[in-house]
Order: sequence, then C-alpha cells, then structure tokens
Amino acid sequence: MTLLVFGVVNTDRHPWSSPVTAATLAAAAVLLAAFVHVERTTTREPLLRWGLPANRSVAGANAFNLLVGAAMAAPFYFASLYLQRVLGTGPALTGVQFLPLALAVVAGSVLAVRLGYRCAPRTLMAAGAALTAAGFAWFGLISPDGAYATDVLGPSLAVGTGFGLCLGPVVSTATAGVAPHESGTASGLLNSSRQIGASLGLAVLGTAAPSVCRRGRAARRPVPTSPARPRR
Repeated sequence: MTLLVFGVVNTDRHPWSSPVTAATLAAAAVLLAAFVHVERTTTREPLLRWGLPANRSVAGANAFNLLVGAAMAAPFYFASLYLQRVLGTGPALTGVQFLPLALAVVAGSVLAVRLGYRCAPRTLMAAGAALTAAGFAWFGLISPDGAYATDVLGPSLAVGTGFGLCLGPVVSTATAGVAPHESGTASGLLNSSRQIGASLGLAVLGTAAPSVCRRGRAARRPVPTSPARPRR
C-alpha cells in the first residue's frame, strides 16, 4: 500500500507513462498479489481468513467504507488550504472553523442511533451517502471570492451529518452474519479499509489538484485582444 500511494503521489514529478511510476505501481501490484496468495495458502493462522471478505455484507460494507474514507480525507486538506491561502485565515482559527464539521459527525451519529430502531442500516447508509454527496457538490461550488459561512460552513455541516449517519450502520453491516469470534477481525478490517481509502483518495485528489487549478486559472484568464489599428 505504501508503494501504491507513493507511486500515485509521485506522478507530479514522474508522469504515469514514465518507467519510475510504472515500476513502482507494478511492484505494489506484485506485493499485494503475493499477500493474497500467502493468506490463501498458508498452513499457519492467517492474518485474515479468506472466507471473511467473501461474505457479501462484509465486502459491501468495506467497499462502501473505502469510498467514504477516500471522500472524507479531501475536505480537511483542501478546505484548510482554502481557508488559509485564499481567505487568509490563520492556522489556529482554521482549526476552530473545522469544529462544526466534527460536531456534525457527532450529531449524525446520534441521529443514526435514534433512527436505527425504525430504519434498516442500508437505508441509513444510502441517506448518509446522499447527504454527504450533496455536501461535496456544494463544496464544488467554492469560489476565490467566497466566504466561510457559504463556502465552508454550509457544506461542512452537510458532509459531517451524512458521514455520521453512515458510521454506525456500516459497522453493523460489516459484522452482520459474522461468527462471534471473528467480529473483532471484521471490525478491524473495516477500520483498515477506511484508512486505506483515505490514503489513496487524498493521494489521487492531491495529484490531480494542480492540473485542475492550472486549467481553472487558464479558463478565467482574459483573452488578449489585438490593439485596434488607427484609421487613416
């Protein structure tokens, strides 16, 4: 996983078609394949029993958590850059301005517990994912001359609440139908998928951001016009 993240992040200096990037990603693929092979064929106690990820609930919850982790890593990174470099907010105040997002996660988690008595976990996960996606779409409308209340606070509350709605249901889904002695392994696998998703998601988005910013600046740059010729 380290080689995979390193290969993606390093594409700002070595393009995707360069031998360095190709060799790094190929080595990561070989090592990941070797890990799967060893876990499937070892005669000792495996780190992860191969039948566990084959469980439909476990696989679905971990895939969902991988994507959520990849998405949630972005607001903290890019919004902090926006607050400090665009709006000119100091580092300490920037940290304080992230508190509403954290409190929204807590509020969403409490709401999920209360709704969990009447709604299925998949329903809450779908609702939380939709609300989180709406918050990210709101973040996508951010502008250079924006403000904290409209460009950061509003979408942060939507994203945090949606993420909180997903937390409890995704854990219950990942451990549903799992043997009691493997519930701890299933929970640990879920935490790992979120961390891996956060690493890969931030690596991919951080690599793509400079080229997107360059295209945005080029689109906003006024087109030079040729000077008018003097009349004779």
